[in-house]
Amino acid sequence: MTAGAWPAAAAAARAAVRTLGRLVPRTHTHSTAATTNSSPSSPAHTLDDYNRLLAALARDGDGESALRVLRRMRHGLPAACAPTAASYVSAMSALAKAGRAADATALFDDMLAHGVAPDRRAYSLLLHVYSTHLGLPAAGLSVLHWMSGLGVRPSAVDYADLIFSFCRAGQLPDALQLLDEMRELGYPLPPHVYSPILQAHCDAADIPAAEALIAFMRASGGRSGCNPDVVIYNIYIHGLCRVGDFHAVQRVINDSVWNWWVPDAVTYSTYVAGLCRAGYIEDAFRQLDIMVAKGLQLTVVGLNILLDYAAKDVDMWVAKEVMERCEELGFEVDVVTYNTVMEHFSKKMQWLIALRLFTDLLKKPITPDVQTYNILISSLCRAGKFELAKFVFSCNGFVADTVTCNILIHQFYGAGKEGELGFLFSDVDAGKITPDTITYNTLVDCLFRSGRRTEAANLVRHIDGGYPAEPVAHLAFWLVRSGNVREALSLFDDMLVKGVALDAMVFANVIKAFCRKGPGECTDMTQLCSVLDRMLGIG
Repeated sequence: MTAGAWPAAAAAARAAVRTLGRLVPRTHTHSTAATTNSSPSSPAHTLDDYNRLLAALARDGDGESALRVLRRMRHGLPAACAPTAASYVSAMSALAKAGRAADATALFDDMLAHGVAPDRRAYSLLLHVYSTHLGLPAAGLSVLHWMSGLGVRPSAVDYADLIFSFCRAGQLPDALQLLDEMRELGYPLPPHVYSPILQAHCDAADIPAAEALIAFMRASGGRSGCNPDVVIYNIYIHGLCRVGDFHAVQRVINDSVWNWWVPDAVTYSTYVAGLCRAGYIEDAFRQLDIMVAKGLQLTVVGLNILLDYAAKDVDMWVAKEVMERCEELGFEVDVVTYNTVMEHFSKKMQWLIALRLFTDLLKKPITPDVQTYNILISSLCRAGKFELAKFVFSCNGFVADTVTCNILIHQFYGAGKEGELGFLFSDVDAGKITPDTITYNTLVDCLFRSGRRTEAANLVRHIDGGYPAEPVAHLAFWLVRSGNVREALSLFDDMLVKGVALDAMVFANVIKAFCRKGPGECTDMTQLCSVLDRMLGIG
């Protein structure tokens, strides 16, 4: 079925549900009265009609409706319309697609309880749900053994599901054992069966094992159809990039013509991203030129990584030029692309360029996200455009988050404009924004820097029941640094009285504050000893 046919199938399924009418209520309990009453004038429907309906609901992922239809078949219809294995398989598939994998496995047990014999599809689906949806490869393997014991031969897809699941669970020996079993049973071994095993080797940085696996595939490719393809080589190249063996990457690409595969956009994007992460930006740009010459486009993820590292290691203007050039070449750019470049200009106080990039984004079919607005607000505040920042905050469609809150507190307090933050705190009080630890740390820092020591201490005493570790550590640092050691001792006493432990973070910040004060005098050392004694419970 084509992608465009899915909505039509879903609509047809819903229409069929309405046509069947008077299904049982949306509940998991069975009501005999609700399921047996039907109008004498209701049209007769065959088992095939109900199974076609269930198949449509399975494609639509409508698990609840599938359950209702199944209960109707089981309790409210003639025996000729009793559910078959195919009916249960469709309902299980609908539940799994709806994210109700555990309910799908329970429905298999229900099928057995009602005397319906599972067929191969039912066993395979149960195995798939355990291994892929629930991430329980051992349970999936039990189903495979169960099938074999009943004389139901598992398919190659069943084995592939289990191999993938064991690899994802980090149980590579089990996956390799299943691969050997497939080979002994004469199953075809296409590349996708090997790919999770290769991925596991690369994730473990076991490049020799990855090379040996690819060599084995090449050696047996002619007779078993498992010759490595571009997906296999892309996984391998990603593993080589992770360990920084770029000479091997280049060799693999150079030898591609002899090994019957063609590097694609993912190949080069992976290579470019790996070079960037290793700091080889010029080499990354050379690979970009090769891609363009071959008519390939960087993936959007690869482009964003290139722009990020180019802006940090080369120049933000170079990153901007690359982005503009990529747009001219038809490369896909997204909101992350703009965010990446905008953030670098914002950090360099080039707020006008950041604003221009934002307006350019609005002209494109790209929707700015909360990070875009946060970068813009930060840029405006750094440029002293606080009224404009407040205007952006209040724009329709922008839902501020905790990061927005932290940016505004830091910038407004730093500029001595904390009295203008009523618009922000009203949203916090209304529950639209939930402060986090960084929010409170920022408030403590800002209050202390602005000379409002008592307010900072009171804030810490009343956050979430009092004395969270990080804000206490920040407050202790400022109290000691500013010479208010007695107040720090009082704070620690209050905490101990209330049964709040002094953790290592507070200890470290106190030491740091004394060190920042410079060479200690006798008085300072005495105070430090008093603090340490108090923290260790000696004083």
